[in-house]
Amino acid sequence: MLRRKPVLFLSMIFASGLLLTACNTTGDTQVAKDWSDVTNRDWRLASVMDGTRTLTPDAPIEASANFATDGKVSGSSGCNSYVGGYTQNAENLTFSPLVGTRMMCMGDAMEIEDAFNRATLRVAGWTMNKSNLVLIDASGKAIMTFTAPKP
Repeated sequence: MLRRKPVLFLSMIFASGLLLTACNTTGDTQVAKDWSDVTNRDWRLASVMDGTRTLTPDAPIEASANFATDGKVSGSSGCNSYVGGYTQNAENLTFSPLVGTRMMCMGDAMEIEDAFNRATLRVAGWTMNKSNLVLIDASGKAIMTFTAPKP
């Protein structure tokens, strides 16, 4: 009987460790970064930080980004189309100044567009969170989140 207690005790410790490890896994885990998973896809803006506020575009406002393999980025900033360049190296990412159309945007579209354009100036890196593309500033704070394109 004395032999079983240490084995049972050690088994319980091992099982508890496995359970704690499994419970520590959250939905926010990052996946391996491979820039080829980002390029040539139409990413849809899910949120953008504007100062201390998080803005989320609602239909029909659709901001987007498509990173070509040749260092060009294009899409919609909420109302207007844009094109520009980007530099990506490992986890670093920066945008060159973007050039866009100048149509008048109504209401929330203009607010999203202004926040989008300001955020691109602060982007310093990128990461993946689940299947979302997250653009971060120099301190590592998420400033833009894009959802994966629909297959």
